[in-house]
Amino acid sequence: MTRHKLQTSIIGIFLFLLGYLLAVSGPVRAQEVSLSISPPITELAIQPGRSFSQVFTVKNNGVPVTVVAKIFPFVPFDKEGHAELIEDQNSINAFTGWFFFDTNPTSLGTTASHDFYVKITPPAGAEEKDYYFTFIAEVQSDNGLGINNSKAQSRIGANLLVSVSKGGTPGKKASIITFAAPKIIDSFSGLTYEVLIGNLGSSFFKPVGKITVDQILGSTTTLNLAPLNVLVGGSREISCIQEEELTPCKMPGKFLIGIYRANLSFTVDGSGESIEKQIYTIAFPFSIVLGLITIFIIYRLIRRLAST
Repeated sequence: MTRHKLQTSIIGIFLFLLGYLLAVSGPVRAQEVSLSISPPITELAIQPGRSFSQVFTVKNNGVPVTVVAKIFPFVPFDKEGHAELIEDQNSINAFTGWFFFDTNPTSLGTTASHDFYVKITPPAGAEEKDYYFTFIAEVQSDNGLGINNSKAQSRIGANLLVSVSKGGTPGKKASIITFAAPKIIDSFSGLTYEVLIGNLGSSFFKPVGKITVDQILGSTTTLNLAPLNVLVGGSREISCIQEEELTPCKMPGKFLIGIYRANLSFTVDGSGESIEKQIYTIAFPFSIVLGLITIFIIYRLIRRLAST
């Protein structure tokens, strides 16, 4: 085989492989499931025997799919606000009579959306307490679109928090489990506050309040608490909020010095008695002092060596 024929063969093989990869990778990239749902959460206080209707809008931003609506109860999973779905059939059957919605498969084309109407009716004999559910839009696995199994099983959900109370005003009670920060810090290490709030009542609530930090003989800083739901029987780590963004409850600035008195104060859902706790932190530039001591020792050693 001449050099010219060899070069031609290599180029031909390269172009064949390139064309094959483009032909295969193109459709794979397109086969993506992307769903959104609104509203992401519904909070409801309702009397037994009464009804409430909610609309959940599911929008498809990916390939055409077929979805089916489901509702599962859930329980709080951890202190970060995650939930664990209860998907065993007995638990699902226990609440079958609470909900009326269309369970037939619904086809969604690309950019299409569908409104799911859900009617909620707690039975007249329902116990007065909180019930937590997640409305699920789940992609059917037998969609025939060539989507791989993991994507075919994709789902998206919106939480539904239901407080059942005959008087319409369920009891709410909060406690401060943890309000903490280091007692002594280096001036350059930063100061972050940990807030853990527990729910001792019979209904979920949001803490509405702030952390007020006073530097003794200095300025005052206010850190606003994020109004995150704390569910019954559980606790929740509470972040702070700044310009509608969740942030750590951290003092601004890169250098702190002095005594800082922090006061946590909040109310349940913005009303009632204020719940408060106060802590202190001392900030001192230990790193600077240590650096100066190190420099002084090195200097003395150099002087001593130079004099011998």
